[in-house]
Amino acid sequence: MKIKLLLLFVTTYSVLFGQEVKIVSLEDCIKIGLDNSKTLKISGSKIISAKERLNEIKTAQLPSLKLNASYTRLSPVDPFQIGSMQISPSILNNYTARITLTQPLYTGNRLSSNTELNEFNSLAAETDYLKDKNQLILDIKVAYWNYAKSLKVKETIEKNIIQVKSRLQDLENLYNNGLATNNEVLKVRVQLSNFEILLLDASNNIDISLYNLNNVLGVAVNTKFEPKAIIEFKHPEIPKLEDLIKTSKERRSDLKSLDYRIKSGQAGITLSKSGWFPQLNFSANYLYANPNSRVFPSVEKFKGTWDLGITLSYDIWNWKLTSYQTKQAEANLEQTKIAKEVTENNIDLEVSQNYKSLLSVTAKMKLTKETVEQAKENYRVTSEKYKSGLLLNSEVVDAETSLLLAEINNITTIADYLIVIARLEKSIENTLK
Repeated sequence: MKIKLLLLFVTTYSVLFGQEVKIVSLEDCIKIGLDNSKTLKISGSKIISAKERLNEIKTAQLPSLKLNASYTRLSPVDPFQIGSMQISPSILNNYTARITLTQPLYTGNRLSSNTELNEFNSLAAETDYLKDKNQLILDIKVAYWNYAKSLKVKETIEKNIIQVKSRLQDLENLYNNGLATNNEVLKVRVQLSNFEILLLDASNNIDISLYNLNNVLGVAVNTKFEPKAIIEFKHPEIPKLEDLIKTSKERRSDLKSLDYRIKSGQAGITLSKSGWFPQLNFSANYLYANPNSRVFPSVEKFKGTWDLGITLSYDIWNWKLTSYQTKQAEANLEQTKIAKEVTENNIDLEVSQNYKSLLSVTAKMKLTKETVEQAKENYRVTSEKYKSGLLLNSEVVDAETSLLLAEINNITTIADYLIVIARLEKSIENTLK
């Protein structure tokens, strides 16, 4: 079954404001919104930051090579000598260049767990980006369909106002010729006033919904958009609620993000426990100095020497620092696990509500469509009988008003239907077939 939603071109905006009106589809709006979103740009920056942090942590596992160089000018002192024999001259200029190579050998899983922790944080940042993206797409769809609804409602009211004005003119002519009563004329004028009030509200809703759409798209609020003229939409196949909930648990970005953060928290516990273990490092130095302190007696010449070493360090007592850090990491992990449980419950509620709303609006849409058909037939029959002199003008007014309200209600229901579809697809992060 196809539902055609006809959206009116707002050509008067271009004339009134002298601004080019952009004709856009829903896909165009989504692309504009994604390109302009500051929220997504922030999320993207968080991904870059997390990845660079991971690269930074990984470097700690690799050997490092450092160069230190210095020059020192010393104050004059007497040379070191025994009797008349000079043992060491007084060297006033000292030059030193040292190259140091270091490599961690064993860190009690500190480096590996820190790397693992930041890997999961990086993956969590990526899924957070997807969550923000899906939310933005939903916001764009809701704003787009509300704007389209406002345009269609205004078009419908304007069409009815034209009909009422034409009938009012005919009725006034009949009244001037004594063929209609003043009460009949007044009733149509009241009807026209009521329709014009509806038109004012519809025009205001167009401005508000357009401002909201522009805000979601990240463009200037006075930007003029027109939805494409005809949009066709098919009824999707609605799965069972249990299948929808299962799909949401498998695909939701916020759940995946929490899974990664749980794994990150587990790595954080391992990281904090590394303080219980010794640290073992290898180092190698090459010293090129004038004078070289390892050369005796000292001579004012550049000499090169090297050394190798292994360093073992172990915290014998640190006032339970490691224990405190471990308990903090365990508490943080427990918070994340509870947050996941809360999120799962909220997702179940969200999917269930959207599913029930879809069933309700689908049934309502069928009824509103039937109501429009019945109202049209009632208006047709009433108009023919009025023209034949079998009914009063008031009957036509009532039929015409009922038809307008039925058409507005049908337009609103179609827009609500499309919005509910968008909400349900967002809640399961999947497209309904």
